[in-house]
Amino acid sequence: MLAAALAVAFSTGSGAAVDYPTQVVRIISPFSPGGGNDLMARELARRFSEQWDKTVIVEDKPGGNGDIGTNYVADSAPDGNTLLVTTNATIVINPQMFKKAVRFDPQTGFAPVSLLAKQPFILVVNPKLPIHSVPELIAYARAHPGELNFGSSGSGGGAHLAGEMLKSMLGLKMTHVPYKGVAPALTDVMAGHIDFMFGSILASQPLVRDGRLRAIAVSSKERNPTMPDLPSVSEFPGLASFESDLWYGLLAPAKTDPAIIDKINQAAVKALNDPQLKDRFEKEGTVLVGSTPAEFKALIAKDLSKWGAVIKAANLVSN
Repeated sequence: MLAAALAVAFSTGSGAAVDYPTQVVRIISPFSPGGGNDLMARELARRFSEQWDKTVIVEDKPGGNGDIGTNYVADSAPDGNTLLVTTNATIVINPQMFKKAVRFDPQTGFAPVSLLAKQPFILVVNPKLPIHSVPELIAYARAHPGELNFGSSGSGGGAHLAGEMLKSMLGLKMTHVPYKGVAPALTDVMAGHIDFMFGSILASQPLVRDGRLRAIAVSSKERNPTMPDLPSVSEFPGLASFESDLWYGLLAPAKTDPAIIDKINQAAVKALNDPQLKDRFEKEGTVLVGSTPAEFKALIAKDLSKWGAVIKAANLVSN
């Protein structure tokens, strides 16, 4: 009986991790091919294949603001053979804004593996405005209540919510103008049709360097290595808790064996510490992280609370 018990323990516990993976592993990216999420998934897949000497492939399942692919992984078998690389949009924002489209509980529907990377937004303004800093933006908004407008790449996205957070933390009166993508929004900031926005660092940085946009801050808690002279929004009075990043994370279906989660986590952290990978991402403003599963789970819980308050204050919930 003891021998049988030990055999079961090793076949379902740590033994599973030693043998994992035994078949093709699929990493699901819930967005269109060619974007940042797809790139992150493919870089991980290549390095996992090298570390495990097994086939690891990426499948893009776009649609529904990322909900189709995310729901697919939530419904998959918890065997470690189907993983998810996604952003905080599908794990934190969508479950609170678009409840009917989400079939999982954001805190229990997945087994977090690792936070992969963070990418800040840049707070950019039209260069013709007399605004050269966050305090000047705040003063201008208070002197012209309701007159300033800010753009975003779409309602409910990270850029939109960053603007709503700024409004709610300081009690400012400003108008949100949504666009179908970051490029047309940035174009209208340059043209003066809208006054400012939190723009993607990848899309905004070249325009700032060319003088077509004025950058006054980054949305991350710390300054970004690619623009070290640009302050964080959180450095200014009344905004110490301001933090708005696009983050990428690696998750598995709920109830995946913790030993398998640990093995995937170790592979992810090793990949993220690859100097070549760091150089590729960080020179464009994306900071590679790597975390424990517990740290990533805590971040998800923290962000659910933080963004839930912003979504509620802005009346953005869609049942």
